[in-house]
Amino acid sequence: MSHSLQRRWYPVVFAIAALVLLPLGVLALSWHSVDGEIWKHLWDTQMPRLLGNTLTLLLGVGTGVTLLGVSLAWLTSLCEFPGRRWLDWALMLPFAIPAYVLAFVFVGLLDFAGPVQSLLREWFGSGLRLPRVRSTGGVVLVLVLVFYPYVYLLARSAFLAQGKGLMEAARALGQSPWQAFWRVALPMARPAIGAGLALATMETLADFGAVSVFNYDTFTTAIYKTWYGFYSLSSATQLASLLLLAVMLVVYGERRARGVPR
Repeated sequence: MSHSLQRRWYPVVFAIAALVLLPLGVLALSWHSVDGEIWKHLWDTQMPRLLGNTLTLLLGVGTGVTLLGVSLAWLTSLCEFPGRRWLDWALMLPFAIPAYVLAFVFVGLLDFAGPVQSLLREWFGSGLRLPRVRSTGGVVLVLVLVFYPYVYLLARSAFLAQGKGLMEAARALGQSPWQAFWRVALPMARPAIGAGLALATMETLADFGAVSVFNYDTFTTAIYKTWYGFYSLSSATQLASLLLLAVMLVVYGERRARGVPR
């Protein structure tokens, strides 16, 4: 009886799977014809710079979300201080803010003609110059502030699951608080941190709005410009398939880091 009931759901399951796999099939079929002139132009003029920008962004955001997310998770999970419960919820609020919105606010406030620099020039003279906002550091900072909750939530759950008993046991064995963190808490939380880092990395790879606000060209902007600049949907789809391949490599690396069988 149970097997016959399960078989009734097979068409629904297959239909859902087909809908999910349809975009992947479109990306795969886009390689049936390759426009060599467009690819040559992209490689000669833009592709090396775009790949360098994308790798720089991934390294910067990955480092930033790991440091910020893990430190905040440790602070709110195992430290007692006034306002900790309020901070637990406040640190998740970036999930409600799209990256491009924070990018607009960041640029609007801190750009040369923005209110912050204008006010500082009134106070300290017109010769004051802050570091350029529309830069690699600016876009990395914005994406870190938007995507760190991925690492924060998973790392915090891992630290809470460990409890304070392990830390107390490590301290009883002569470890300092810093040594107990590095040798006990952090290695045990590494799978959760890796999963959060993988999510933040994939979000960074897929982001288009924030990098556009900063005029920072990455692989996603190459897809857009290929579609609307060269009017070549097939070439843009091929670039998108390469981006998908990069995401799959990130997922594979995260699973290998956690020791999940292939």
